[in-house]
Amino acid sequence: MKGIAFKTPLATALPDARIVITKETMTVEGMIKIVYELLKDKLNIAKITFTSGVNAASQEFDTQNDIKRCPLCGIALNDNGVCPKCGYRSND
Repeated sequence: MKGIAFKTPLATALPDARIVITKETMTVEGMIKIVYELLKDKLNIAKITFTSGVNAASQEFDTQNDIKRCPLCGIALNDNGVCPKCGYRSND
């Protein structure tokens, strides 16, 4: 299966050759930069976390919308103020 071709300042995908060329070191920090650059216009990203073995990195971003999120797991609360993942209930 081939993915789509893309070109950003940090990475270029060549699906016919099945390769992605990066200008960033492929550490967990570098992966966060590349993924955020690819998805920032399509998704309202609040936080990205990558882990690889014992290495871990996390970064929070300013969001465009004011979405109420669960303080325990970061998932958006539903219309009733309940987290669909862990069941947390908001007092608001």
